[in-house]
Amino acid sequence: MHLLSCCHHFLSPGFRTVALVTINDSDDAEFIRALSGEGSGTHGMYFRVNGALLVSRGANFIPMDQLEGRLSNHAHRIAVQSAADANMNMMRIWGGGMVLPKSFYDACDERGILLYHDLMFVDEAGHKPVRNNIVEAEIRHIVRSLASHTSIVVWNGCNECEVVMGTPSEIYATFVMQIVGAEDDTRCIWPSSPSRHGWKTGVHTLD
Repeated sequence: MHLLSCCHHFLSPGFRTVALVTINDSDDAEFIRALSGEGSGTHGMYFRVNGALLVSRGANFIPMDQLEGRLSNHAHRIAVQSAADANMNMMRIWGGGMVLPKSFYDACDERGILLYHDLMFVDEAGHKPVRNNIVEAEIRHIVRSLASHTSIVVWNGCNECEVVMGTPSEIYATFVMQIVGAEDDTRCIWPSSPSRHGWKTGVHTLD
């Protein structure tokens, strides 16, 4: 069985490799074709951790309260522990919500909960990215401040905003995720949610 290795993080006591797989990696012929391929495959999306297939079990994580002052560090740790107790192994940080406090990410690191992390954009009026220095600085700050957390395995461009090149939605591919990729080249990037086929060009199929 081949291992498609795209994300590498150090974890104590050993080394962990996470692969976002978008081809049938059990098919030798498809694997060989992908060695020089460009763009994501269309087989589907799943993860391998240290080569082992991961069946994702989890949920979207949204802000627990509309009043941020009531969102304590303790409450976030309890939420992560509850997810672990329910045998979840992955959660998606919902792009319509907020960047969560450090205590949440620390708890996910400690409990082995993997994170599929949206950027904080949604395809609705007033919540789309704008190509300017302020938005760029915000994206860079978010990625830099969270990149040390081993729980994050993939960055995703937005919530419910499928990218169509040649339309305004291409900003997620041509602006948002280019910044993310430049700031953190250790993780996979995915253009948007939903996005069945990922990238057509601009990325190597295997990594």
